[in-house]
Amino acid sequence: MTVAEGTAMTLKQVVVRQVRSVQPPLTFTVEVEWLPEEGIYLARCPEMKAIGWGETLEKAVDELADEIWDFADVLVEDHAKDPNLHDPRLPYARFFFSLGSPERVRAILGL
Repeated sequence: MTVAEGTAMTLKQVVVRQVRSVQPPLTFTVEVEWLPEEGIYLARCPEMKAIGWGETLEKAVDELADEIWDFADVLVEDHAKDPNLHDPRLPYARFFFSLGSPERVRAILGL
């Protein structure tokens, strides 16, 4: 494919995953986008309000998995200290934290 000089092409991939092994089932989205102006890939998980970026798709997804893992760890710990904590990310955090590592989070992201 040829792109005319002076134009930028944005590539985007969206993966929607559903986890039925938890109740209620969780649906989460992973969006990966190439941003040619910055020369980076941007990866997002809106349900966890997490982002990662990198010069390669792999680096962006690795960063996202690490960010999700870190958020999950903090949310689960905060909820253990304060059971009245109400955060819409908590069910997702529990699930991701139950996976045991950022590497397993990356595997479940499906990228």
